[in-house]
Amino acid sequence: MLKFFVTLQSIANSIREDEKGNAAEYGLIIAIVALGIIVGLGVLAAALNGLFNDVAAEL
Repeated sequence: MLKFFVTLQSIANSIREDEKGNAAEYGLIIAIVALGIIVGLGVLAAALNGLFNDVAAEL
């Protein structure tokens, strides 16, 4: 876990050092954020599906 954190910190430092940034770095950031949103929505959808199934079973 520490190795992962150090890797993320080094990536963040390299982005800060190069204030201009390039398209690949921004693309990577956008891809990571999009992946997080997709995973989060998938978990939310599964939870809501279970909730609605429980409600439907009670009716």
